Amino acid sequence: MVMIPLSAFARFSVREHAQAARLKKGLRGYHQQVYDRPEREIRRLGRRRAGELGAQNPYAREYWMRSLGAGLCREVGAQAPDWVPRVPVFFVTLIDEDQIVYPADCTRGYRPNPEIADIRRYYRRALRGLDYLGMLDPTLYVSAQQVQGVPRFLLWHAHALVWNISKGALDLWAESVRPTMSAYLPYASAVDCRQVRPRDLRQLIWYTNKTPYKQYQVWRRETGSLGQQKRNINGVNSVRLYADMKDLVLPRLTLAGGAGRPILRQAVEASAAW
Repeated sequence: MVMIPLSAFARFSVREHAQAARLKKGLRGYHQQVYDRPEREIRRLGRRRAGELGAQNPYAREYWMRSLGAGLCREVGAQAPDWVPRVPVFFVTLIDEDQIVYPADCTRGYRPNPEIADIRRYYRRALRGLDYLGMLDPTLYVSAQQVQGVPRFLLWHAHALVWNISKGALDLWAESVRPTMSAYLPYASAVDCRQVRPRDLRQLIWYTNKTPYKQYQVWRRETGSLGQQKRNINGVNSVRLYADMKDLVLPRLTLAGGAGRPILRQAVEASAAW
């Protein structure tokens, strides 16, 4: 399967490798207490292991997004040198607070953690009927003891690029899905749809498929409402997130429907040569 040329995707590939460098530094760091043989984990992040499609291998992520992106660009008529789509493409985000996963060593007696297969099934069901390519993405919340009763947790959400639909029809779809979900933050929308600016298509291909690189903190204001801030993920939390995602592979995190399914299938087949 053809990839988007590296020359057309270089500034996004650099971001993936920069996050991998931060993770490697975290694995080698003095405060890292998760792995007693960090160099073995670092080898998993190398180019030779890209074909294993590990969710945090930067080469796997880069090849994966360039492969899926090439298929999407073909579908929407985006070509070099500008990679501008000839049809509208929409960026959709879905967030449901029931898709929160707490650390394994934290007890939350009122419900079990959802499995990644359950989370994937949930968001796929919401996107049914659309032509799309998407990815499950974990938001890492830290210092959450005051608000959530745990030191940290993951909120799994989904990003998707949707095409072959009008804005009006997509808005109707979003209105039908919103009542079935609850965003974690009360002022946020559980379903957000935005048309991609034509020259931003490659940026959104990267963003949809990126390695998580932020950490979030939430607190309760005096009014009782929740506030949130974010920053680049630090070394310790990079390692914790790596441990949470170590056994996940990119096809398990990827969502596809309608015209997106053949693109996903071709990317999986092509990965055997990586």
